[in-house]
Amino acid sequence: MTPLGLDPDLLNACVSCGLCLPHCPTYRATEEESASPRGRINAMRAVESGALPVDDDFVNFMERCVLCRGCETACPSGVHFGALMEDTRASLSASGRIAPPIGLAQGLGALRFHRLVLLGSSLLGIAQRVRLLPQTLADRFGLPRRIPVLRRRLRPDPGPVDAVLFTGCVMDAWQRSVHEATLRVMRASGATVGLAGPGAACCGALHTHAGRVDGAKDLARRTIA
Repeated sequence: MTPLGLDPDLLNACVSCGLCLPHCPTYRATEEESASPRGRINAMRAVESGALPVDDDFVNFMERCVLCRGCETACPSGVHFGALMEDTRASLSASGRIAPPIGLAQGLGALRFHRLVLLGSSLLGIAQRVRLLPQTLADRFGLPRRIPVLRRRLRPDPGPVDAVLFTGCVMDAWQRSVHEATLRVMRASGATVGLAGPGAACCGALHTHAGRVDGAKDLARRTIA
């Protein structure tokens, strides 16, 4: 077993051409090779071969990635960078090298309770509007400039449906207008649309990005059920 347990075929698919660099937000912000997909893959290779240890620098390189996967669409070799990053973070999490802060861990746990997410988001939106939530604090935690307050619920079509819209957790709380537009397009095409049940509150992507694979798998099982 290698230190990170990565698929060597995925890892060796990168030819270090650098076409991903303009599409990587952390590289554009820092212009550091270690903050680019190419640099991170080279670091993964070095750790897997034993040339470099899993030290604080390596962990920092991996944690700075926002996992937007913009590099994948630009890659001529079809490198599955997202899968490499997710597997690396899962390995680092399992070994205790990375762990989300207490607040983030609690937030991830709350995502399975959709009504709680909607209520908490609305309370933050109200606090923002009456200036109880400073914008500097909102920016620090990556909150939207204008957090939506609870609106009317999305309504599924009655009877048998042709497709089900998965609304998710944060997406439904902060960008429900996208879901509303999606429903209009689906219905305009002649489809009848259903909505996922209350158990399918979260897809688990944020858990996976944080290296908490077990939590993501649990949410996936709930969604499938």
